[in-house]
Formats: sequence, structure tokens, C-alpha cells
Amino acid sequence: MSDWKTDPFPHAVIDDAWTDDELHAAAEEFPPFDDPRWISYNDPEERGKLAGDHRMWGPSVSKMMDHLHSPAVVLLLEELTGITGLTADALGGGLHMTCEGGRLAMHTDFNVHPTLRMRRRLNLLIFLNEKWSADWGGTLYLGAAKEVAVLPLFNRTAIFECGDASWHGHPEPVTAGHCRKSLACYYYTPLDGPVSEHSTVWQS
Repeated sequence: MSDWKTDPFPHAVIDDAWTDDELHAAAEEFPPFDDPRWISYNDPEERGKLAGDHRMWGPSVSKMMDHLHSPAVVLLLEELTGITGLTADALGGGLHMTCEGGRLAMHTDFNVHPTLRMRRRLNLLIFLNEKWSADWGGTLYLGAAKEVAVLPLFNRTAIFECGDASWHGHPEPVTAGHCRKSLACYYYTPLDGPVSEHSTVWQS
């Protein structure tokens, strides 16, 4: 499909894949940054990143996440990417929000699910930011040399393969007065042979 690019690694950036109404409703369900239910990360490479699992999902977010896990969306992703046998999982997915000073260093993701024993294959991110300027930080970069820059604009979806060459992140800190919101869902396939397992690899 024409949306699927191969450089610097397989990915697609698609605008307006969802209705604005459903994304507006999902964005309104994000708790404030100081809500104690947010999960934060101690790793300095993930400074300021907040994650919210199913316990924080309102009805609109739950509906979106159910849709992202549905056979219909899985089939569309298989047709887009050529990867068959995909299964969605909520580990680490759901609500993501990064506010003032927060960043996510360039990295590649862990490659094997810790409990399902499946291989991580795809990341899907939906951005929920009504307005966003590159000057505010938070731009998603793809590629070890940041070859592709994806501004996290409202109703923009980034889909990309996970692998040893799939460097990505938003290393520029979010500036004061702004919070970068997104929904995330990850997809796996059965292990098809021996694999050298690793956790997140950070760019040096």
C-alpha cells in the first residue's frame, strides 16, 4: 500500500484515520498530569513520560482501545504491513502523556513479550494534540539519524515495525505549558524460532 514506507525502516504516517469526535472524547478523558494513578519511569531516558493502563481508561478510550485490538484493525494492519498473525496486547499501551521537560530518548524496543512469549512487531501511536508546534519539543523521530520527523498533530497515526534498526523517540523536551498526548497499541506475532531477547536499547 502507498502509505507504507521502507526508509529508514518500515513505517507509515496517516492523517485523519479516525473521526475527530471519537478522538476529542478520548482526549478529554486524560487525567491531569498530577493524578496519582499515572505510571512514571525512573529511567532518565524516559524522563517525564506518564502512562495510564486500563484502570485509567474512560468509556471513550476503552472503546478506542477495543477497536485497536479488534480483528478488523488487525486485518488492516496485516494488509498494510504484510505481517501476518498479528495479536494486539495492552502491555505498556493505552494513555501516554509527556509534559514540561519530558522526553523519550532514541531507542529500539524490547523484542519479546515478557509473559506471552511473542515477538514484538508493530507500534501504533495516535496523537491527540489539538495544536502543536515543533518549537514545543515532542516531535517523534524515526531512524538512527532522525531521518523522519513526525509532528504529534491531532488525528495523526504513526505505525512502524519494531526491530534492531527501528530507532525512534522524541528526545527534545516538551516545553513549558504543553502536554503531549497519545494513545498507543502494540502488536505481536508468535515466535518463529530462536531469538536473542533484549530489553529496550538506548541510543548512545
